Amino acid sequence: MNIVKKLFIQSMIISTSILFLNGINMVIQHFAGNDLTLQWFHPVSIILTAVLCSLPTILLRDSDQWDRKTFWRRVPLHCLSLYTVVAGAGWLFGWYDNVESWISVTIIFFIIYVFVWLSSHWLDKQDEKKINHALDTIRDAE
Repeated sequence: MNIVKKLFIQSMIISTSILFLNGINMVIQHFAGNDLTLQWFHPVSIILTAVLCSLPTILLRDSDQWDRKTFWRRVPLHCLSLYTVVAGAGWLFGWYDNVESWISVTIIFFIIYVFVWLSSHWLDKQDEKKINHALDTIRDAE
């Protein structure tokens, strides 16, 4: 998959996931008696964070050509770099102001991290199927 396309798709998946999970978190907090509100800059901060979080994916580019040891050495580096971006954005944009909200942001981060891995893998497999189908069609025509 083209790297620009992959970065765009991951940015969309990440920002949508952040909004969805924060919505769930806000509903839970509302019924727990805590009122959470979004500030005017939160949607922009979410999009900016999603774009910044899609950039370290370049670390894993061409990962299908690596051996397992190299791949599994880079995955923690990838996760740590993304977590650094999210923690920094959370501090900068005021997503958390105490340990409880920091833990909430951390849990949401890891849920989104796994979801993006799974959805990216699924999208890559769908692209492979389309390419293989097109190649089979060309072979059949010959």
